[in-house]
Amino acid sequence: MRLPLILATALCFSTAQNLHAQRQADWSLELTGNAQSIIFQHLTGVPIIQTEKAYMGIDPASQKIAWTAERSGDKAVSGIIETGTDFYNMAGTPYVLIRHNLIDSRNGDILMDKEKEGYKKVEDYEIIPSLNGLLVRTKADGKLRLYFVDMTTNKVQWKTDVMKAGGITLKSESENEPAEESIEVPVNTTMVTPGKQLLYTYKKNVACLEAGSGNLLWVQKAEPAEILLSPDGKNALVIEAESGGLMAMALAGTGVKIKGKKITAYDLLTGKEAWKEEIEASEKIRWVDTHPDFLTVVHKKGCNLYNYATGEKFWKKDFEGRRVTEILPNDEGYLVTFHSGYKTMQLSKEGKELWKKAQIKESEDGDVEDVPEDGGVDRYSYAKGDVIVTASSAYYTPAKGSGMKRWKMGLGKDDRVAYDPNYQNLVILTGQRVVVVNPDKNPKVALEVGVSFGNASEFQTLELREKSYFLTSQQEFVVLDAENGTAKHKYYKKPFDSRAFLTNTASLGLAVGGAAMATSSMANAGKGGSLAVGSTLGMLPPGSGDTEIRRANRQMNTAKAMDDASSMIPPARFEAFRHTRDFAYYFTKEKAGDDSEKMLIQVNKDSGDETDKLIFDNARPLYQVDEVQKRVYYANKSTLKVFNM
Repeated sequence: MRLPLILATALCFSTAQNLHAQRQADWSLELTGNAQSIIFQHLTGVPIIQTEKAYMGIDPASQKIAWTAERSGDKAVSGIIETGTDFYNMAGTPYVLIRHNLIDSRNGDILMDKEKEGYKKVEDYEIIPSLNGLLVRTKADGKLRLYFVDMTTNKVQWKTDVMKAGGITLKSESENEPAEESIEVPVNTTMVTPGKQLLYTYKKNVACLEAGSGNLLWVQKAEPAEILLSPDGKNALVIEAESGGLMAMALAGTGVKIKGKKITAYDLLTGKEAWKEEIEASEKIRWVDTHPDFLTVVHKKGCNLYNYATGEKFWKKDFEGRRVTEILPNDEGYLVTFHSGYKTMQLSKEGKELWKKAQIKESEDGDVEDVPEDGGVDRYSYAKGDVIVTASSAYYTPAKGSGMKRWKMGLGKDDRVAYDPNYQNLVILTGQRVVVVNPDKNPKVALEVGVSFGNASEFQTLELREKSYFLTSQQEFVVLDAENGTAKHKYYKKPFDSRAFLTNTASLGLAVGGAAMATSSMANAGKGGSLAVGSTLGMLPPGSGDTEIRRANRQMNTAKAMDDASSMIPPARFEAFRHTRDFAYYFTKEKAGDDSEKMLIQVNKDSGDETDKLIFDNARPLYQVDEVQKRVYYANKSTLKVFNM
């Protein structure tokens, strides 16, 4: 698992009143070695200075170095550690990894010591929100070893060896089958059951552990695409992943797995198979739902219902209908909705069709747009019709009686899409325009605003402001007023030609999940205000579909579950969270007389106005802006200078 890093660093600057009158730093520190980068720990915001000799955690309150950790002699380490460094910033936690030691960024305490514990390296970690803990995966003595860190007590609660040396699975029903030696764990997949067991997956294995003690209950050979619990909590239902196929190969290593045809049930306490025979669908499974009375299994060409206790079919013959979206019981039997929500069929309790012909959802013009057969489809329902987004198009089918006309536009791989659930607006960046789709508010379906983008595909986030949207990339922004159809836009040229340099732009450079965690914590730290304002949405390519949406939602849910863990955030920073983050920063160059000045431009996210210009000494400054606590960090050789903003 690779989580997002912000490895940019800090500057010296002048006042806005006189761009050439530079002022001295408010305080400074001498470092061990020459500074290479300045890093903010994702959750605590503690500034960590990297030199060629050590990592140093800074305490801004005391204006001192709080802790120091020596760097490794061999920087080219592997695993989850980023290439070329021996440091990893653990998003969603107060910790960092230095030389594979788990360290509290606030005080430098070592929670997991590689040498003392005897593991080779930390290979992966996963936040378990419901337990307010961290599951860390290592290798030790030829075994896969799990550590559980309780983030409330800030201690390792337990450690457990899951796999024996030589790859023999422990307590398995298939002990003669060797397990995989190299293990990769998908992000956010470990399930916590109501009985406080952990269902942990790694490649072709599923392990069940007691959450409180780490006691290993069982391990089974299985490669799950998804794991569900039966409503009575007795069985774990494992949906098998597709091992072959071009799509499965393309997604290998991403954490996303394509569902195969089989479902196996395991007794949660013993790990023994609960059914005489596993469920095997006639086609690849699209989705599975655990209704209280039956297990719904939907595949490419239809669906069926199954008994939880036995795994047996309810209907002798599958209902044949492509793109089934819902199955609901009623007095007559079951109502099946299919064709992505445009058709329905009433079935008897035995699964037989009771209508001669499927009922079609009526539209204003009587026509129904076809949708792709598999995945890559997002459907947004409005009172006046449905908007469908695929990899190649966005189109609107008006509901009957809406008086609206059908609408459609083409999309490409470089376009970007975000959906605001607060105002039900679908925002699309395409070509030289921003398109806001909302048929309930706009009689023309879409509001189009012309904008000359530098590069739409580089836009990463859309932030909800009080009366507008703030869309941003590292060098470009748009302030969009969706009510009056106006936009303010500016593109800032880089002061040099380099694609490898990561410019610091306050809230940028985050992947969707990282942005969700950062902004959710930001919004909810000051309880009582509007949680919508300041929320950030990831801008994704069109056709990212259900898989990407679900992953983003899981990460946002993880973030929300972590919000109340305010004890992890230093008090001064927690108080600073209460102030709205109103500015973005762009590194650029501007003409000043006959010369070209390198500057950091401060932009107000609501108005798009430039509110400050900070002069740099060179085109590649080592700087970092802490907008939460209003400080600018600038490093020059072995000296760190800090300016209060």
